[in-house]
Amino acid sequence: MVGQAADNAVAPIVYTAQSAQPASFSPDEIKTVGTIDNGQTATVLENARNSQYRALVFEGNGRDQVDITVTGAGSHPAYVALADSTLAPIASAMGHLVTSLPYHGPDTEAFYILVKGSPNQRLAVHLSQTRATPVAVKVNATR
Repeated sequence: MVGQAADNAVAPIVYTAQSAQPASFSPDEIKTVGTIDNGQTATVLENARNSQYRALVFEGNGRDQVDITVTGAGSHPAYVALADSTLAPIASAMGHLVTSLPYHGPDTEAFYILVKGSPNQRLAVHLSQTRATPVAVKVNATR
């Protein structure tokens, strides 16, 4: 990798105003390691032998607020990204991510938390989720 530090730190994907964020993550780049619920912390172990993202799946609804914190041993923060069920990127950051889930309709959906740290790094992923207030729908019964 160009510019990779001698200590094998993982270089985060950085999107500038001029570069386009990928349309989706490739399933070949992801290893799903479990599920996570609101208020839980899950442990993820980075593997030195491959460069896959480790993924945790959770359920949410559009407009829910999520706060994801990734901590681990070492001085380099882990890359964390959020993707929808089609693996389309929603947001990404280093170590801590706060965003709202996109609204695709009233149904509950699966979302992916993707993490990548340094080789052999044990990562703790914490999810805090605030449910969106339901929007009232007016029905015209006279038609």
